[in-house]
Amino acid sequence: MVNVKTNITLDFLRISNLLNRYGAKMVSEVGLNSIQQWVILRTIIEREDISIGELKEEMLVTKQNMTGMINRLQQSNLVTLFQDSEDKRRTRVKITEEGIGVYEQLKSLRNEFNDQTYHIYNDQEVLVLSDLLNRLVEHLKEK
Repeated sequence: MVNVKTNITLDFLRISNLLNRYGAKMVSEVGLNSIQQWVILRTIIEREDISIGELKEEMLVTKQNMTGMINRLQQSNLVTLFQDSEDKRRTRVKITEEGIGVYEQLKSLRNEFNDQTYHIYNDQEVLVLSDLLNRLVEHLKEK
């Protein structure tokens, strides 16, 4: 069983490298600099607006890294920053119309990629895989 677990970990590393390669190609096609910018845009769209601190927690990066990524997105007019109405010390982030447009382009590329990638699984297998991976992510975040 030790070898199986080691192989799974190594497979995750290979998958990560492959996904980074494909993801980098997709984001460059729409003018983004990194996959992290894509994840940030998606998170903001899902939450409508979010604080930089909440984004930092979601992305598992330092506040300094998050601030730099957000500033680059703001300079590209993809997000806007504003002060939290309840806590003036907190800065919130909202996506702009231009940011939504970039995200929609990425969504199309992502959907094509997902169709090509996951066609080897049936719907039930995709749901099981999603559940297993989410559980592993949550477990690793606790450590």
